[in-house]
Amino acid sequence: MADIVFADGGNPITADKAIIHDNESFRVQWKALNNSSQDFPAFIDRLLIQSIPEGCPGSDDVDHDAVFDSDQNGDPSDFSEPDLLSGQPGPLLNPSVGPFPVGSYRLTVTLANDLGVGHTTFNCIKIVAAV
Repeated sequence: MADIVFADGGNPITADKAIIHDNESFRVQWKALNNSSQDFPAFIDRLLIQSIPEGCPGSDDVDHDAVFDSDQNGDPSDFSEPDLLSGQPGPLLNPSVGPFPVGSYRLTVTLANDLGVGHTTFNCIKIVAAV
């Protein structure tokens, strides 16, 4: 079991907009929680956004093109978490991404990616044409 988990287990990764258009950027939001009995030093989360041409949620048996990877794109400080004491939540992270073409996308977040002690999960979203 991972030591760093998502603070909101029911809805761990969200977009800041209910409807996202192909001509606008949006924020991906999540919050980490130290679920262990030990303290952790500051760490870096990873956000990977992949195009899902077959539609949401997509298949793990298919390679999907990455349209954003925080290991190579964006500002590293947008994915930085502070020291987390045992049992404590981190701040809400909400980096801005996009715009992306119309289609389905998988937003995958790996918590504490650099420490290797975090949980990974995804949410699938659709981007629609601007009217």
